[in-house]
Amino acid sequence: MSLAPLPLARHLAKRVLGRPDPGWEFRRFLDAVHPGTRAGHDAVLDWAVGMARRAGELETAAAWAASSDPLVRQGHALRRAVLERFRGLLRGQERLRVLVHVPPPAYSPGGFSLFSNLVRNLDFIGVPARALGWDEPVAGVLAAFRPTVFLTSDNDPYLERVDWGAVAAWRREAGPLLVGLTASCEADGNTPLPGRILRARALGAGFHYGFCCPEHYRDAPGFAPLREAGGPVLSLEFGADVLHYYPVPGVARDLDHVFLGSVNRSKWSRYRAWLGPVAASGAGFIDGPGWPWAGRCLLCDAPPAAQRYVYARARVGLNLHLDVQAARTADLNERTYQLAACGVPQVVDRPGLLARRLDLDGLFVADDPQDYARAVRRVLADPDEAVRRALTAQAEVFARHTWTHRAEAFARRLLELLDAGGGGA
Repeated sequence: MSLAPLPLARHLAKRVLGRPDPGWEFRRFLDAVHPGTRAGHDAVLDWAVGMARRAGELETAAAWAASSDPLVRQGHALRRAVLERFRGLLRGQERLRVLVHVPPPAYSPGGFSLFSNLVRNLDFIGVPARALGWDEPVAGVLAAFRPTVFLTSDNDPYLERVDWGAVAAWRREAGPLLVGLTASCEADGNTPLPGRILRARALGAGFHYGFCCPEHYRDAPGFAPLREAGGPVLSLEFGADVLHYYPVPGVARDLDHVFLGSVNRSKWSRYRAWLGPVAASGAGFIDGPGWPWAGRCLLCDAPPAAQRYVYARARVGLNLHLDVQAARTADLNERTYQLAACGVPQVVDRPGLLARRLDLDGLFVADDPQDYARAVRRVLADPDEAVRRALTAQAEVFARHTWTHRAEAFARRLLELLDAGGGGA
């Protein structure tokens, strides 16, 4: 990708006023990304898609047993134990049927991932769950699926796609339906809470839920209006969906680094500072909506299984949180847990919640961009230490931080709300 000419105003701001243009600086970062990363993207993507299609024949008990990689062997054993523990755990709870509004990955890779993970794992533990497509008419789905809980996001693009008249009619004809909206405040980039609380009441929402830790909703000043309103706020923290994220046998770690995440203007500065030196230093795989070389995107245009095959080739898993996540003790991104489950040695910044959820000895934690680059070099130079730490993180995630764990806890809270008579009229 070549640098585009700067508009005159930006050029003058940089040359005369001395203020750098962030777009220009970010384009410099993109041009500095190792040419092997840019040129090799599509070949890695095609390989991963092909491997995902053959997963049934590649991921056999014999292949796992024959692996010389301790992360592959441990991950296989841990995953098997989790699946045996949670499969059908809540089967028979007929009063809980969950409809979840899921956006397409091109609109929101994060939203698609987390809501799809929730549907998949609720279903796995025995709770009937169904995705409501982004533009799918809700009336027919309500009649066919007959949910008792409907989850969507307290965000205009989500709410505008739901026929709330049909929801109200369903409630009148079929009985209670517990509606949950996501909990967010102005600090998360949403509109002021008081107005959205009134809207939630008008829509008949019975509770809010969110992806931060419970303490954040209990203590953060921005959520005071929600606490004062008196409705319950359920915490649904991220985890690793081990139905899709786990180490696979027979794949060599030949990519210096892998980073999967979208890019937009709000992330430019942080990406450039933290990822720039690493991305320039060696050939890896960087993918997600917005990266100019990812015309076809692993996150949007490939089966979810393809992601674990790309991660299997990573010598280093790059992880970086948003500014707002780094500045508070509230949440960790899904990538933190996914990398650990896949057995990838992980270099990560230090969001406030990190030490409360994971043993830092299982990660390579950096406090600034220079430290981040040093940590990547350390992983590449000492693979034995990298494996030791990755084993620690992997064991911890499978023990406590999978989407099956999250789905069970969330389902039990929903059952409590249903038993308490929630649902609206």
